[in-house]
Amino acid sequence: MTNAPHPPWSSGHRSCCSLRHAGPRPDRLRQQQPQGHRRQPPRLPLRRPPPARMPTTPPPPALPKGKAGTPKGGLPKDVDAKDATAVAQAIAVANRTYDTDLDASPADAQRRTVQWLSDTLAKNVADAQSLSQPDAAWRTMAAHHGYTTVTAKRAYDDQQPDTATEAFRQFEVTVTTLGRDDWKGPTDTWVQWIHLTRTSSEQPWKADTMRVAK
Repeated sequence: MTNAPHPPWSSGHRSCCSLRHAGPRPDRLRQQQPQGHRRQPPRLPLRRPPPARMPTTPPPPALPKGKAGTPKGGLPKDVDAKDATAVAQAIAVANRTYDTDLDASPADAQRRTVQWLSDTLAKNVADAQSLSQPDAAWRTMAAHHGYTTVTAKRAYDDQQPDTATEAFRQFEVTVTTLGRDDWKGPTDTWVQWIHLTRTSSEQPWKADTMRVAK
């Protein structure tokens, strides 16, 4: 008995059509990878240009220090270093005693007070350098070879009482501007506060803080 041939639809027979369609269908391939599709390259991080460097302007040269000597308006003498009022008054007067024949700027007058200042303040004052040019008032005074005379009158305000090592003083300071050619400049009045300290009652008073107002 001979075996009958398998019908075309049976599992034992594959038609040419079934062989042709083995694997993914072409229309599905087109859906998965459309024609003309290209993979995008990875995005690189944006690089910002470095900030532009602004040109720097060098600071102006410091003014030279003035000459040694005693200003024409004079300086306090024979100051009792153990008297807080005497020390503070000497500072207030010397601070504004200018002489344009000696001084290059007001800083030179301040340097004449270092003997009555604390170590820290004295160093700051001695090392200070004026970077700005003298103002119009100073230039006018210098044109007349000018100088100042100064008086300091004790002014009283609500102050703390003195202790053996701490004292506050306030002065009304009057500054008169004169010239060696008989020129007379303005007269100004300032108020100056000075804080003084010392380590014991046997030590001299020294100013460690000062402020001034017109």
